Amino acid sequence: VAALGLGSVRATSAVEPLVRALRDADASVRANAAWALGRIGSGRALSSLLSLYRDASPVVREAAVIATGHMDSSSTVAALTRALQSDDAPGVRRAAAWALGQLDARGSADPLAAALARDADARVREMSAWALGNMDSRAGVGALRAALTGDADDPVRETSAWALAQAGDRSSVDVLGTAAGGDRSSRVRGTASWAIGQLRGDAGRAPAGLLRALRDESDDARLKAAWAVGQIGDAAAVTAVRDALKSEQSGSVRRALVRALITSGGRSEETLTELLTSGDAQTREAAVRALAGNNAFSPWPWPWPRPRPFP
Repeated sequence: VAALGLGSVRATSAVEPLVRALRDADASVRANAAWALGRIGSGRALSSLLSLYRDASPVVREAAVIATGHMDSSSTVAALTRALQSDDAPGVRRAAAWALGQLDARGSADPLAAALARDADARVREMSAWALGNMDSRAGVGALRAALTGDADDPVRETSAWALAQAGDRSSVDVLGTAAGGDRSSRVRGTASWAIGQLRGDAGRAPAGLLRALRDESDDARLKAAWAVGQIGDAAAVTAVRDALKSEQSGSVRRALVRALITSGGRSEETLTELLTSGDAQTREAAVRALAGNNAFSPWPWPWPRPRPFP
């Protein structure tokens, strides 16, 4: 409890006593001391924390890995990579993947891609996908695409979709479109749509799967799909957007569809008359603002995927 308290207040004067506590006979004391040192972030504790990577207790090893992930030091990357590849506790491997992503250790992209492809624990694979995305690097794009299309775990596929957007790889739009239009999980479909919007399509093209997502059973997935179509501005999407507007019941999705319609070039007299004489006041407002070129006002949706995983 004392170690937790010192970490909570980030007591820099307590570094030496906490380092001594890393040698305590009780595993919970060692783990709490490691956590506290991670909160304080003192480099003086780094070598002592690294020595705990060999501790007999998985809880202590996990706490030490997380603590070093909070310290901005490239000297820990090799040890973290070994933990990711060989520790027998999934919690430790997951923490190591997080720490590598947190440290932006781009040289560890290959081991993270291997963990994403082959680790037996879904939470390790999910964190490996997050780490690759957090690096904003294209090094793991192949593994992320494979996970999006083939992993059995929904959070792994969702995080892979998010990471592909973070990597800025526009060549992934087609595989993201397939996920947006056909994945069994509404979270994955929504995040894949969001990712396409982040990438702004491929040369201004809205993939067929994204247009199918405009009719998704999930309000959230439809919102993200409509937002993404609005980001792309594909004239070929106008018919699909107009058809979706005819049956859409959600106000927020309708506003996103109005924006998508205008940005895609749906400015015919017939279309504008439909929008400006709509019985829904928010649709009329969205149309007026969109026609005025105001694409930043508050009703425009800005959908983000759910928070990323942390240990």
